[in-house]
Amino acid sequence: MTAMSTDQTHRLDDLLDGPQGLEQPRRRRRASGDSRGWRSVVGPQGLATLSFAVLILSLPLMMGNRTPMTLTATALWLVIGAAMAWGSTLWPSSQGQPVRPISGPWWAVIAAISTISLLQVLPVEALARAFGPYPEALWTHPEFNPSTWSPNPGATARGWAVFMALAVMAWVGGQLTPRFRGTLWLMISVMALFQALYGLVSHAAGNPSILGIWDRHSTEFVHGTFSNRNLFAGYLSLTWPLVVSVWWIKEVTILKRLPTELRVAGSMISGAVVGAALMGSASRLGAMAGLIGMLSALILWTRYRGVLKGGVVWPVWLAAFAAFLLATWYGLAPITGRLAMTSSVDSMRFEVWAAMLTDIELTHWLLGVGFGGFEAVFKSVQPGHIGGWWDYAHNDLLQWLLELGLIGAMVLLLVLVTLIKHAAMNTERIPLYTGLLGLAVVGLGDFSWHMPGTQIVAALYIGVLMRPASRKKESSQPARSKRRVKRRRRRKEEFG
Repeated sequence: MTAMSTDQTHRLDDLLDGPQGLEQPRRRRRASGDSRGWRSVVGPQGLATLSFAVLILSLPLMMGNRTPMTLTATALWLVIGAAMAWGSTLWPSSQGQPVRPISGPWWAVIAAISTISLLQVLPVEALARAFGPYPEALWTHPEFNPSTWSPNPGATARGWAVFMALAVMAWVGGQLTPRFRGTLWLMISVMALFQALYGLVSHAAGNPSILGIWDRHSTEFVHGTFSNRNLFAGYLSLTWPLVVSVWWIKEVTILKRLPTELRVAGSMISGAVVGAALMGSASRLGAMAGLIGMLSALILWTRYRGVLKGGVVWPVWLAAFAAFLLATWYGLAPITGRLAMTSSVDSMRFEVWAAMLTDIELTHWLLGVGFGGFEAVFKSVQPGHIGGWWDYAHNDLLQWLLELGLIGAMVLLLVLVTLIKHAAMNTERIPLYTGLLGLAVVGLGDFSWHMPGTQIVAALYIGVLMRPASRKKESSQPARSKRRVKRRRRRKEEFG
């Protein structure tokens, strides 16, 4: 009896102490949860996310002067950021959420690209004579003695470093948890919106410079902080679907907490701004690529509405409609005028591609000429009627195959097969697929694949999409509807 009274007394004391007695363990749990949250933020995935965010927000601002020096500076900045992200794989797994070291197949691709690049830059005359893209006249010239397989070993070394950086970032980015991925999608959308707004405002004000540092390539068109409108349009075509849908991706917790009305307005306004800037660039290929990407996104959102939340689909249609209206008022006239004409530069691109396919030896297509080797190789076969300085082929796919040969083709094939193998439709993945589709279209007639500000976004997209998707499907019914269904089932069971 005494023991019973003692127990009851202790229980009564606990109840009387209520808020204080129960609050202490709750505070301890909250404190331990906060400490775990802080460890995850400063842990390996937090370090990688910080590195990516800095690159995402800074690299597009460095695209204003596309010269060898600035290209080298942006490539170096990209490599430094990738090195920091790679450091997250070396972080002790006991602290925060770990990032697994690079896997064997990934290392095999890196080793293949590294081996061929090393052979191409080694000063071995035998390799230069066997595989180098040099006309016979150069070997007999008294003042020129080729010694490397690659005609531009400096550009090859720089291209290799950039490829390694992008491969590391794709690997690390694919392992980020939804929380950190959502942060990156938000950062990409913020930078895309800044580019669009800055481009529209600068164009309207007739500013002669970019950020007060570089001269604008043209004051007649919108091109943000990029050196020209085509590269700007390539960046927007990659990010436009994400800017519209980021408001509905559940991984972006900051936006997820907003009321539905604000998210609808944000999706519609941001999509309209980016769409207007894209059309205002008057880049025919970029605008077409952006429209193809957005229309593909609309089709996929509508087609898979059974596995997506119902509220996602109609705001996207509103955003597209608003974009077309704003673009019609602001920038559709210039692009329609350019669509109606065909310049000599456009016809020259087809002639350049034809010369590449017919005049460059098959050996170079099979073995490659090294990163950055296109310019020197094309000079040796450039027809006399094609003028100008062609440092890029204006076809990223053809240039990639020429510079990397069969190894480059195998890498592309492996990426494509993996993307198809792990294909899945959800609110997060649809804008990534359609953004890459837009960038692929741009790559058929331009060189946006070579711009670091665009490369990092594409690498993160590919890294995430190459990983298997979560098996948890997004419900097309709200929670309230599910509860109603359960109630009906219970009533049927109770009343027979």
